[in-house]
Formats: sequence, C-alpha cells, structure tokens
Amino acid sequence: MDKLIYKEIGKHSKSKDLVLGNLRLAVHYAKKYQGMGLSLEDLIHEATIGLCKARDKWDPTIGAKFSTHASWWIKASIRQALNNKSRMIRVPAHKTHLTEEAPKVGVLDATYQGSQQPEIESTYTESHLTHTIASLLGKLKPKQQEIIKMKFGINCEEMKTSEIAKELGLTVQAVNGNIRNALKTMKS
Repeated sequence: MDKLIYKEIGKHSKSKDLVLGNLRLAVHYAKKYQGMGLSLEDLIHEATIGLCKARDKWDPTIGAKFSTHASWWIKASIRQALNNKSRMIRVPAHKTHLTEEAPKVGVLDATYQGSQQPEIESTYTESHLTHTIASLLGKLKPKQQEIIKMKFGINCEEMKTSEIAKELGLTVQAVNGNIRNALKTMKS
C-alpha cells in the first residue's frame, strides 16, 4: 500500500498547489501516529486536513518554509483526531494538551517552561502510569510479578538478573525465562 500511496503522490510533487506538493509530508507524519487508534487512511485524511489549514493560514512574508509551518498543523490535526475519534470516551482537548492555533514564528517565548499547572500534569501522568503498570502486572503469575518488579525497580531497587536469581534461589536462565514469558504475556 505504501508504494501505491507514494506513487500517486509522486505525480503531484512538482505541483504549484501547496497541498498536492506536500502530500508526502502528510503521509510521513500520519505513519508516525499509526497504531494509536485510527487506521492509516484516517490518519492520512486528517493530515491532509491539517495541510489544508496550513495552506490557508500560511504567510510567506514571515520567512518560514511552508513545510515547517505545515508540519505543525499536520501534527495538531492528527492529534486532535486521535483525541476525538480513537477513544470510546472523549477526553476534553485541554486535558490532553492539544492546542488549536499555531504559534507565531518569531514570537515564541524562550522562557516558557511547560504547563502553568505542572503538579496537575504530573499527578495525572503518575496516576495513569501507576494504573497501567498495575493492570499489566495483574496479568502475570505471582512469581513473574515479583521478578518483573525486581528487574525494573517497581516499588524497590532495580536489580540485575543475577541478583534476582540469587535472592529467589533460581538460576539466571530461569529468571531470564520468567522475564521473557512475563513480557510476552504483558504485550498480549
């Protein structure tokens, strides 16, 4: 499918129309968001919408390249689509840090250090991460849970495989086998 898309886009690469000439850029960014809840076709469609917004808002007198300007709009459009369409329950955009307007070139604040409320952001991230880890560990047998916690330092100090084997009275190969099986189980 990739070759067909690029072959079709290649016909327009020298086009004077900014959208047709930059479709390859849209496909490039769409591919980076594959596997996050939308099909590649939907992602390409959203990327193209972002490309059209970029064309409408681009001012060549500012001095930035169109592709630089367009990449921001493409990514924003894809992220907005993922936020709105990929979840069963829609999360408000301000909770997922999506913005609607492109920053003005040359007007960016060099002193900006992130969100105005970093404690809320970090609390949400930590709670989401804790929940995700707990649900993944819940898929494992108790021995595998203990080994994974020791290996990756979850609620304890991170340990080497040989240290885990020594502490649990197992061989290094048995510990490695448990880790491999646990990771397979968590991926499925």
